[in-house]
Amino acid sequence: MLKWLLLVLGLLLFTNGMFTRTFSFAEPEQHCFYMDLININACAASPAMPQLVVWSNLVIGGALILGCLLYARAKKPQRRT
Repeated sequence: MLKWLLLVLGLLLFTNGMFTRTFSFAEPEQHCFYMDLININACAASPAMPQLVVWSNLVIGGALILGCLLYARAKKPQRRT
């Protein structure tokens, strides 16, 4: 059951990373992100912070998906001949 929850969490994080928009405002200087699928948005003073949010979602989600795939491959039943 835990492997399925981790896979769903990985897919959610990965898709949120794919569909996150970043944008900036000039006056006052703000750099923002908006996650379309779960309706979360925030702004920061540094342009690196929204990119960090996007890339961390992509990397953590991809790592969870890859971990679940490797676990499933390792637990694959052996064929009897």
